Amino acid sequence: MNRRNNSIGKKYLARRSTFARSRSARSLAVLIASVALVLGGLAAPASAHGSYTIKSGDTLSEIARDHGVSTKALMAENGISDPNRIRVGQTLSIPHEGDDSGEKTPVAAPAPAPASGGSYTVVSGDTLGAIASKYKSSVKEMAELNGLAAPYVLRVGQVLKTPGGAANYPNLPKRLLANPERLELIGSFERWAAHYEVSPQLAMTVAWQESGWQTNLTSSAGAYGVGQIMPATGEWLANDVIGIPELDRTVPDDNIRMMVRYLKWLENYLGSQDLAIAGYYQGPGATTQGKMYDETVLYVDNVNAQLKYFKRS
Repeated sequence: MNRRNNSIGKKYLARRSTFARSRSARSLAVLIASVALVLGGLAAPASAHGSYTIKSGDTLSEIARDHGVSTKALMAENGISDPNRIRVGQTLSIPHEGDDSGEKTPVAAPAPAPASGGSYTVVSGDTLGAIASKYKSSVKEMAELNGLAAPYVLRVGQVLKTPGGAANYPNLPKRLLANPERLELIGSFERWAAHYEVSPQLAMTVAWQESGWQTNLTSSAGAYGVGQIMPATGEWLANDVIGIPELDRTVPDDNIRMMVRYLKWLENYLGSQDLAIAGYYQGPGATTQGKMYDETVLYVDNVNAQLKYFKRS
């Protein structure tokens, strides 16, 4: 989300051409499927009862709030896929008040995981459920972390990996290992990745590319934190996608939650991990149209090249 000026070599230009050609053949199908996915849960919007012309400083969420509708309903009414991509002078059609069928019921957050983890040695009487509860985790996450299959029989003396531990990631970048306060974010990545069924490896890598896991990094465009969440994107995710308006992108755990949920939304919307990475950088609108900017290709390449550093052992 934090745009960068990159010098693109010939090999990336060539890859962009290949990427664009492969996407162009599927762009129409992806666009149709994407629209069906996003709008499938929405009732057909009623005829608009008014309009609004965007002024300097406006955000889509503020316009929606001022007119008593949800951001998602306003986006659906006007065919907007990216809440950041609005322009001064653009006239929006305002849906009927109460046409908020796209609103989601807030999902309860899992309990915060410990800041650090590592390993646990099984003692007599232990069950996987009890150990998972001790580490504010789930049986599913503990089983996946340790390669266990039901019925999850444990033996006394068995050493289990526990969530949130840097020791579970043997190839982390040295620059990250030199910052213990950033390593404490591993628990948040693992928790929200499990909650939204996103690869923690992908989430950690995108965050590394975006911010180096810096919790207070602010870009010149206003993108903030670990996931470099833009203001409008944060409001849209909190209000309309996650359904918890109180989420704050300046809070590291909330920022990571928004980022992971956005990656899940992009994977569903765009249809693949690579396109989700591209959409995270350049926005979903251009991506659904088959456009892939040179710097986006480089961004996707960089993320894929760095996945190896965040592979869990």
